[in-house]
Amino acid sequence: MADETVYKRNEKGRAIARKLKPKGMRIRFKNKSVHINRVITIGRDEKNDIVVRDDPLVSRRHALIEQEGEDYYFMDKGSTNGSYLNNNPVPRAERVRIASGDVIVVGKTKLEIL
Repeated sequence: MADETVYKRNEKGRAIARKLKPKGMRIRFKNKSVHINRVITIGRDEKNDIVVRDDPLVSRRHALIEQEGEDYYFMDKGSTNGSYLNNNPVPRAERVRIASGDVIVVGKTKLEIL
């Protein structure tokens, strides 16, 4: 039957789950992992979604990551020290597409896209 509900813990359910690609992306920074919802802000200010307190090279409102459909984009918000994607400088106020496995550097802090 094509429209049956499958219990996730039985053998058939586990086999299906292994084949499915997880929806959404995560970002790992230090010992934390954060799901990327529609927009994630990054910076020293406590109002950001990802707060980088211990890196003085990170601006208060340094950057953001946003989801648009199935794609994800990173943008440096005019930070003082800039941002890097896979060791390449990111132009300020320009969106660049990111994917799983990419590494973003803000200040001296690395953020890994999962």
